[in-house]
Amino acid sequence: MNLDDQLRRHDPARDVPAGLGRSPRAVATLARLTANDPGGRSSSAMSARPARRRLLRYAMAAIVAAAGVVLAPILGTDDDAALATWDAKPHPVTAEEAERYAKDCASWTQVGYPPQIIEVRGTWVMTYLASAGGEAQCLRSLTRSAEFPDGEGQAQSSPLTQTPAADALATVGVMETSGGVTNTQFLVAGKVGAEVTAVVFRTQGMRVQATVKNGRFTAWWPRRKPASLYGRLMDNTGWNGSPNPKVTITLSDGRTITKPLKEYDVNH
Repeated sequence: MNLDDQLRRHDPARDVPAGLGRSPRAVATLARLTANDPGGRSSSAMSARPARRRLLRYAMAAIVAAAGVVLAPILGTDDDAALATWDAKPHPVTAEEAERYAKDCASWTQVGYPPQIIEVRGTWVMTYLASAGGEAQCLRSLTRSAEFPDGEGQAQSSPLTQTPAADALATVGVMETSGGVTNTQFLVAGKVGAEVTAVVFRTQGMRVQATVKNGRFTAWWPRRKPASLYGRLMDNTGWNGSPNPKVTITLSDGRTITKPLKEYDVNH
């Protein structure tokens, strides 16, 4: 279904015959309505309002059409398919697997940072490397080719030198992958305060549990299409500014704190 077909489905006058407005009765009615009214206003003044209404309708149609041109490629993506091979709860890997995945990530990103966290979600492995020189994250599918083309599924950033408060996080924010073969994913990592025991992100209707280990955290999720057009426009996954999901941290004494992630972003 093309854009014109989608717009016609929402046209309230789509079932009105095209020649109805040219019938003798319609012409007579139009002439009566545009004649001088009892208040003395001329027909030109009376017809100005319908003209403005028509102009507004045409302007709105142009806006919708323009938005459709931009949104059509987005609404036509199949990113939801990635959810079937992804899990919101992470699982650890064996020592042998960790060694192999860390080596691959270092090769792909051309860095020698030591591995901090390696986790599995469904059929995907996340490797998080970090040192004083910088940070890198790599995604690989366990059911596809081990190496991604053109940096797909990878994110790199400068070193995270800030130390968070005991009840806080420190991060450089959410990274968005290049998409392509594996569609679009969002990756986030950083440091946790000394009292932080768990980190959970709430985004696109999902509850994503991060892996917390070695004083650091990491998580990722695929782009999920919201149920409505409004949701697609307003969702906080990159279409309306940089991603800024809500994050809930649990402390060692059982307390929880929920804030937008950008409050922990060292770049803001």
